[in-house]
Amino acid sequence: MSYFNRLMLASIVAASSSAFALESLEDEALSQTTGQDGVTISITPPVAGIVFSTVIHDSDPVVDGAIIIGNPLSAAGHTATSITTPVGQSINLVVDATGDVDAGTAGNQASLLVNVVIPTGTIIHTGSISAAQSNLAGVAVTNQTAAIVDDITVTLGATTLAMTLGNEVATTGQMMRFTSLMTGGLTLANFALRDANGGNGSAASGGSAIRATSIVMNDLGASTNLNIDARIDVVPTGLQVNLVQFGTLAGGADVQMTGLRFGSTSAVDNVAIGNVDIVGLNLAGTLIKIAGH
Repeated sequence: MSYFNRLMLASIVAASSSAFALESLEDEALSQTTGQDGVTISITPPVAGIVFSTVIHDSDPVVDGAIIIGNPLSAAGHTATSITTPVGQSINLVVDATGDVDAGTAGNQASLLVNVVIPTGTIIHTGSISAAQSNLAGVAVTNQTAAIVDDITVTLGATTLAMTLGNEVATTGQMMRFTSLMTGGLTLANFALRDANGGNGSAASGGSAIRATSIVMNDLGASTNLNIDARIDVVPTGLQVNLVQFGTLAGGADVQMTGLRFGSTSAVDNVAIGNVDIVGLNLAGTLIKIAGH
């Protein structure tokens, strides 16, 4: 008998033995076996963060352009996008399925449910924003501008993004729902919108811009937290965001801007306005639509 035939025979005997062994399992033992409730995917970014850049090619009948978010060409004066969490903490995706997402209506509406849980202290660097001439694929390689908007540091509190795919709850359903009670509020740091032709400050000024050292958003009043409820759908005309709650339901949010400046940030050209507070900014019910053109 050849070696291959002997190997096949041994495999058949082993499989048969396993089948007989399975038959000997008792009902009591089987009753202790349970299935998994969905799938959890845990993503722990490296210390340097998850780093990337984005190029959006804008086809134009005269000259094709591109919007660059980040720094795909490693050009001086530009910053890539990055996402970091506190050391050792993870972003968790919980994926589950239900045979009936809406028991309140007739029939069974199966759905895939995805929850994204982001830990407190997660930091997003938006990356700088610039423009360039497009080559219609890959990266934009010519005539890239200086940064139009500087990299902004976004610090998040504990955040949950829930997605319902397949069927949605008939009355309040949405494809994605962003809900958050952000401990410490939402903080944006180092905002700068630059004027390309406004560099008539000192050499140390870094050009001219609308700048803010920090922008902090909290619930109205003395709270240091921020509640957000945004519901997101894809409709025939584009992406639609329904901002159900931003701050408290009744009063909205407070916005504190520190170090607001129009112009230079240098000590020589000190043109600081100071700190500005916006009180009771109520955006509840705002509908935002995003579409191509």
